[in-house]
Amino acid sequence: MSSSTSSMCSTTFTISTDILTQLANVLPTGTFLVFQLLVPLATNNGNCHTTEKVVAYKSVTRLGCTKQMMLVNGQFPGPTIHAKEGDTLLISVTNLAEHPLTIHWHGVKQIRTCWADGVPYITQCPLQKFQSYTHRFRVQNQTGTLWYHAHTSWLRASIHGALIVQPHQNYPFPQPNTEVPIILGEWWNEDVEEVIARALARGGSYNLPNALTINGQPGFLYNSSAADAYRLQLQSGHTYLLRLVNACMNFALFFAVAKHRLTVVKFDSAYVVPFTVNVILIQPGQTLDALLTASHQRGRFYMAASVFSMPNSSIIPFPTIPATALLEYPASGGSSPIMPRLPSHNDSSYRDYFEAQQFTLNNSNQLLLVPRTVDRHLFYTVGYGLASNHSCPPLPTCDGINGNRLRGSVNNITFNLPTTARKSLLEYGYLSCRGVLVSGADFNLSFPDQPDTPFDYTGPPPPRSAWYPEHGTRLSAIRFNSSVQLILQDTSILEFETHPFHLHGYSVYIVGKGYGNYDPATSPASFNLINPPLRNTYGVPSGGWLALRFVADNPGVWLLHCHLEIHTSWGMETAFFVREGNGQDQSLPSPPRDYPRC
Repeated sequence: MSSSTSSMCSTTFTISTDILTQLANVLPTGTFLVFQLLVPLATNNGNCHTTEKVVAYKSVTRLGCTKQMMLVNGQFPGPTIHAKEGDTLLISVTNLAEHPLTIHWHGVKQIRTCWADGVPYITQCPLQKFQSYTHRFRVQNQTGTLWYHAHTSWLRASIHGALIVQPHQNYPFPQPNTEVPIILGEWWNEDVEEVIARALARGGSYNLPNALTINGQPGFLYNSSAADAYRLQLQSGHTYLLRLVNACMNFALFFAVAKHRLTVVKFDSAYVVPFTVNVILIQPGQTLDALLTASHQRGRFYMAASVFSMPNSSIIPFPTIPATALLEYPASGGSSPIMPRLPSHNDSSYRDYFEAQQFTLNNSNQLLLVPRTVDRHLFYTVGYGLASNHSCPPLPTCDGINGNRLRGSVNNITFNLPTTARKSLLEYGYLSCRGVLVSGADFNLSFPDQPDTPFDYTGPPPPRSAWYPEHGTRLSAIRFNSSVQLILQDTSILEFETHPFHLHGYSVYIVGKGYGNYDPATSPASFNLINPPLRNTYGVPSGGWLALRFVADNPGVWLLHCHLEIHTSWGMETAFFVREGNGQDQSLPSPPRDYPRC
């Protein structure tokens, strides 16, 4: 156990294989996870707060369809985890399922605890059946709404929940009367693992979800759903802090509450200069905190979420019926609920309006340290591609364009997850920092800083030869404490898209954005180096670019990927290897004793 956890109060217990086997004989289907949370609270008397989570298959019914889903504590979405700023969390996960699994703590910076990040084959090998692992990390220098989710295949469709970290200081905005987690998600009538398996086998797109959801329920506009829809009782004059998580697999969402305005106060656990809007836009993977004031005496009002999607809907379709929930004032009787007005699915002008109001707060609650100079310049194209192999047995051709397989790429390289490796990439990196000779085949640090073959990225599509990315497991090595500028550039190959990218282990400053091609000579003139947005997940503009800056002060191997899950499945990802610095505080501790081996 590292020094950051050993000084904290903790309570642990073990579960023997015999007990696990007995549990497997009792629970339905015999397939589940034990998900035990030990949170040492920062209290004067050193008391510990211990809760236990169990993930198991459970029958769930939505839209009149019943199926088995893997859930945390039988809940969809999973239970909210509460912690305080500076707490150390010890979260023990035991997998009794046939399917390999990891759990990722989305937005947690994992300072010197990359071992706990929970990414299969990147930071750990997946938990196989009967394997256990305790994630040990401290939530420091960040507060607000974070979340957890499975990071294996498409299991996060049902294994996810909020992680809320309360600050020591008072909020830099009016204290709310009530805090309410709002988890936005999706529902499939079929098993999502079958959905993605079929899509990958056929080489094309995937079956759409049958509904969008708010706190696990489709709501009032879907069949067989109104009775179980989420409801929130409002008290006139009270203020509610809505803690939103977009847990959708593949869709950005507009969110609004009829006849109520929303004041955004936090984005991805970073305080923002408060701004008030009628409609919120939230990308997959992002979290957002917004204040709602109950400004009416009576009435019933829908909150609703609908899809934001820029591509041609005939090429990339989406669910068209919004998810809804009901906000009710006392003594409203049977009055008809009012529906909010939501933008059209491809309203990029509203996206620009919404993002133009986002500035990070710089005060005693949160100190901004925007890099003014850059040590390492990176330019990454992100977009679609095709695989030249037309074979998708037993089909004569694949379902992608012109019979090809669909791919995703970064700098025209499709990332191959090293599923046959003997160790995780993090373990190889850790060994290399200690003088152990690691084969380049196991740990390849040759990812290019820019595309090997530049082209007019947002102009007419390039020659077909550029549509076929190469494949590989290649990382980019970053010197410790380097200031890094990363440009993410969308491309016209196949289709423009808003790609919500997520960098593990860091929050980054979005210093600039634009449409068309990034120009290193002229684009930096528009950069905001004073109070830019601070995010861990950020949407690359459709047909445009995004400029990010951060200081690489957290050693480890950190995944960078599109948070549209189908794009990650197609290989639209890469990873940074941030080298260690000098001394213990700039280095990774040794792997935990229960670290999963391949």
